[in-house]
Amino acid sequence: MVTAHMPSNTVSRRDLLPWVAAALLIAGALWMLPHGRLQEYGTVPWFLTGAGIMLCGFYIALRTTILDWRLVALVAVLTRLILLFQAPGDDIYRYVWEGRILWAGWNPYLHAPDAVALEPLRDGVWESVQFKFFTAIYPPLALWIFAGLSLLWPAPIFFKAAFLIADLTAAWMLARRFGANRAVLYAWNPLVIYSFAGGGHYDSLFVLAMVLGWLTWQDGRGIRAAVWLGVAVALKWLALPLLAWVGWQIFLEAWRTGRWRVVFIAVAAGALPLAVSYAVLSIWTGEWTLQLHPPKFSQYARSAEFIPGMVGWFWEQSKYHNQWFAIPLAAGWMWVILRGRDFARSAEWLIFLALVLTPMMHAWYFTWIVPFAVATRNQGVIAVTASAFVYFMLSHHVEGAKNEWLLSPLETALIWLPFVIGFFWSVWKNRAQSQGKTS
Repeated sequence: MVTAHMPSNTVSRRDLLPWVAAALLIAGALWMLPHGRLQEYGTVPWFLTGAGIMLCGFYIALRTTILDWRLVALVAVLTRLILLFQAPGDDIYRYVWEGRILWAGWNPYLHAPDAVALEPLRDGVWESVQFKFFTAIYPPLALWIFAGLSLLWPAPIFFKAAFLIADLTAAWMLARRFGANRAVLYAWNPLVIYSFAGGGHYDSLFVLAMVLGWLTWQDGRGIRAAVWLGVAVALKWLALPLLAWVGWQIFLEAWRTGRWRVVFIAVAAGALPLAVSYAVLSIWTGEWTLQLHPPKFSQYARSAEFIPGMVGWFWEQSKYHNQWFAIPLAAGWMWVILRGRDFARSAEWLIFLALVLTPMMHAWYFTWIVPFAVATRNQGVIAVTASAFVYFMLSHHVEGAKNEWLLSPLETALIWLPFVIGFFWSVWKNRAQSQGKTS
């Protein structure tokens, strides 16, 4: 009897790869740690070097067929704890400020940071808030979370710790459902790790709510899924089409079964988090308004946009009317809501359309779509994990000789083309496989 043996060097290389990936991710996080003040000229290249080291580890991990869940958990936690102590992005100071003024009884939708009435509350946090003339842009539940965190400890690192916990919870839920090997796409994703643990963006709360809604829907609990997606809406407006998709699926089921009561319960369940958080905020402050977003910000703000930017090259007037892009976005969302049948793939399309059509884009917005790629393995999402870091050249430009918040056409292409091409390639590949199975 002849037994075939795998060469020992092949076995050792296969066993070593996860550790090489883990070491690169940790080393990259340590390199990135002291370079979080992106507004200081000369910092961005060093920051991107750390990101590059982490990305090498990440892509090695994606090609590794066997990853021990304990190693995945260790690296996921350790890299985030390292970047917890990094200087955060500017947004976190607005979180702290708006949480404080809400707890003090002021309505952030009516009182911008530079309001005269808020002068007694000004401090070091206020000094760090950008665009002090804009009122709050976040939904009411997000403001209440900021208020609760501010009450406990109004410090950026405490806010970051809360966002880190939400991020790790989402990673744990994905690993429990899809396994450590697939969940590493989220748990070891350098863009995700930096955005929440390093940059301190609250979007991890939104991502967690979406993941809870998605997995709950997969378990056949439509009403509970509507509640979680309602929470997501009350944290970030983008979840509205996801909630509408779930509502439409429940409606179609009621059409077949005649169980219309479930439709009304689902609608109420989805609307409840936003309605309650808004009503409590208004009652608490004694000030009511339906303007939950500064209109001028919505109309003019631009950043690293894709389709709006291309339209602007040929149609100058479009640069001053961001609201026009809501029309194709609404049409695209409607198409996906009516035709989509799978939650993960529908969510990918809904978020993809929002990303390519929004005039105001930031790198951490790409994290919204990452959890669904754990299930779909969408190559565009995998590619943009690296390409999105080009976005941070904006900080380099604004502090350097250019002195402007503007990416070059090449930089814009470097961000977007890997994402768009990879996304459509994965869609085409999935359809080809589905047709092959049915033929």
